[in-house]
Amino acid sequence: MKRFLAILLAVLLLVPTVSVVAEEHEPVTIRIAWWGDTKRHERYNTMMDAFQEMYPWITVEREYGTWNDYWDKLATQVAGGNAPDVMGMHQQYAADYINRNATLPLNEYIDSGVIDVNKMSEAVLDGCTVDGKVVMLPIGITVTTFLINKTMCDELGVTLPEYGDMWSWADLQNVARDFRAKSKEAGKDLYFMLDRFAINEFMNYARGKGRDLYGEDGGLAFTVEDVKEWYSYFDDLRKEDCIPSADYVSEQSTKTLEQGAFANSEIAAIMVPVNQLYLYVAQMPDTELLCGMMPTGNDGTKDAFLEGAHWAISSTSDKKRQDAAALLIDFLENKKENWKTMLMDQGVPANQEMAEYISTLVSDIDARAIDFVNRTTEVVPGGFAYPPAGATEIKALFQEYQEYTMFGYSTVEEAAEAFYQGALEILAANKK
Repeated sequence: MKRFLAILLAVLLLVPTVSVVAEEHEPVTIRIAWWGDTKRHERYNTMMDAFQEMYPWITVEREYGTWNDYWDKLATQVAGGNAPDVMGMHQQYAADYINRNATLPLNEYIDSGVIDVNKMSEAVLDGCTVDGKVVMLPIGITVTTFLINKTMCDELGVTLPEYGDMWSWADLQNVARDFRAKSKEAGKDLYFMLDRFAINEFMNYARGKGRDLYGEDGGLAFTVEDVKEWYSYFDDLRKEDCIPSADYVSEQSTKTLEQGAFANSEIAAIMVPVNQLYLYVAQMPDTELLCGMMPTGNDGTKDAFLEGAHWAISSTSDKKRQDAAALLIDFLENKKENWKTMLMDQGVPANQEMAEYISTLVSDIDARAIDFVNRTTEVVPGGFAYPPAGATEIKALFQEYQEYTMFGYSTVEEAAEAFYQGALEILAANKK
């Protein structure tokens, strides 16, 4: 009986405390929006409920949808001045909103300590900064890995870099040649890799030359010579029979992961976001997979870059809602209970302390992905300029002309010149 009365007294003492805290703040309702599947919605709803318990004067209304539906709806909301107070953001689309001043710079909240970024690396913050303003913060980050079928390579006697070691684009080309030669010697018709690489992979190459896709002024930051080198890189390998036929490579673009050449051990390497490692391990349980670093420039110039899902605050929200939104972002970034719920759903936590924390909770495979992201973050040379208007058209044009070289419709020089001129025209048209 005494124990029951003690518990009852403790509960009664707690109730006024919460009421007093709530009464010290004027109630406010904010909206948050994100994309994802049903499981992610459940996770975020759990996290929103926990936030409201900690900040009882703040009510969080939730909006969510599939990837495509989310971006269609957000574009309409921003255009109509009705954006969510906290918006899920992604580097692929960020420039569209940053250029329209739709996102609120977060420096004020970071400088005051409302949003704690002390456990984020400089490389992570650099990738969120435009003109000295932090325009969004990542909920999770990932990097591209050159995922390699080590079992295949070992069977053929092909030497690979050790885990975590850097290698150059020239090294990669030599490995592809060695792999093909030893495959033929063993009476097999196997290749190291395909060449269906898009503009993001070319960005790695350009950064390895100390450049990028775009500059701070919204113009091209690479040269036509860079494009010629990139197209030639794969064209040379194909002429040497060190890359499969153009028809084979093209067919692979329509394959699912399970049907693809890599999962079926027809090629030995593929570029993928490292947080997808678990998908390939599940598909290839008897294969040893090596997470290789992306190649550096031939002179050792680093070229890695960070990708991720981010949070931004709407610039059109009033100050009271923006203040509450900042509290919510800090809560999502820095509280263990949230990461116990989220785990690796949106990549590795940008907060390095939280990344270490969940590494003890996730599978061994996801722990490997976390370790790889942490290793890569240490060699990221900095952020990159956000794509300007027209970047989506340029991306498609880049792929189109690379395919022209694959099928022999044009020479490398012709394709590179045409792409470069076309990219300049697209940028000019979007400035009008």
